[in-house]
Amino acid sequence: MINRVWLLAALLTTIAAAWAPAGTGVDLASMQGWDIVVAADALPSEVYAAERFQSLFVRASGIKLPIVKTTDRPDRHVFIGVGKAMRTSAVGFDVSEFGPGDLRIVVRGNSIAIAGGRPRGTLYGVYAFLENTLGVRFLTYDQTHVPKITSPHNLAPVDYFYHPPLIFRFCSYVENRSNQEFAVKLRNNNTGSSIDARLGGNTGLRLINHSFAAQIPSAKYGEEHPEFYCEIDGKRLAKVKNDSYDNQPCLTNPDVLRIVTANVLKQLADHPGMENISVSQNDNNKHCRCVKCSAIDEREGTPMGSLLTFVNAVADEVAARDPGVMVGTLSYRYSRKPPETIRPRPNVQIQLCSIEACLIH
Repeated sequence: MINRVWLLAALLTTIAAAWAPAGTGVDLASMQGWDIVVAADALPSEVYAAERFQSLFVRASGIKLPIVKTTDRPDRHVFIGVGKAMRTSAVGFDVSEFGPGDLRIVVRGNSIAIAGGRPRGTLYGVYAFLENTLGVRFLTYDQTHVPKITSPHNLAPVDYFYHPPLIFRFCSYVENRSNQEFAVKLRNNNTGSSIDARLGGNTGLRLINHSFAAQIPSAKYGEEHPEFYCEIDGKRLAKVKNDSYDNQPCLTNPDVLRIVTANVLKQLADHPGMENISVSQNDNNKHCRCVKCSAIDEREGTPMGSLLTFVNAVADEVAARDPGVMVGTLSYRYSRKPPETIRPRPNVQIQLCSIEACLIH
């Protein structure tokens, strides 16, 4: 993690220097009389970002900057988040086209502006500023390294924009899952559980996972419709102990497609913030070998053939109702080999699950 942080620091410094506009910068060791400006209608995450800036800056400099909502002078402000005062200032800019994690940092004319897309960009911007101008390092959930500022500590004019290359950032270490504040400092936007609104909340994206067991359970349909489930050696596996480990649906059965699609659309309707949804195989290797499924799989050279055909059909229905939602499926065990001719729809996500790989390496 330290190497990645230092790499980000070096990248920020290089880009900022290349984009540095003309004019005066800021001496971070001489900011007595400055304040932190937050809009009256700021999001909880933007208020929290201002509080974190105040807290860590006083540890570094010994200067506690007051947090205010209005301004009465043109300079000596640290604007945190978007607001009228920031937009109309000498360092002002608009964030209406920013993505949720995009950020911009402007230092010029004895003022600083840090703002980003909602809901997380401003908080990420504050952390980036603290890391790359003060040398702050978020080492563990209970250990933050904050170097003392020595005078002078001159910061040249900067105009820096950053767009995260990965829109879903989740690392399944206990320290990240159990300590949301630390996870957000590392720019995780999902911890496997709900993130507090003051930390920017969760992304609407989720890990893709096994889903058919819940979307077409044999306990509900197996007795009357064994044809809904996989055929292996001439037998339908409709009466099983556990769908997750003991069967798969028959993916060429039109009623299976209808039922799974209806469940997917209902889940999206019940949870309007979702940005993706899983339509994925159960956790076993019992894919259907019926005549229709086998014909597709033999033609495509892989059981991913019938699976991706099915997923594409669900994705078409999702795109018609919720064009911004992605449909995810696992490339796992028997479905890891890509099909010869079938390609995923634009709104389909394929998540490689290389379970046999060594987790240490």
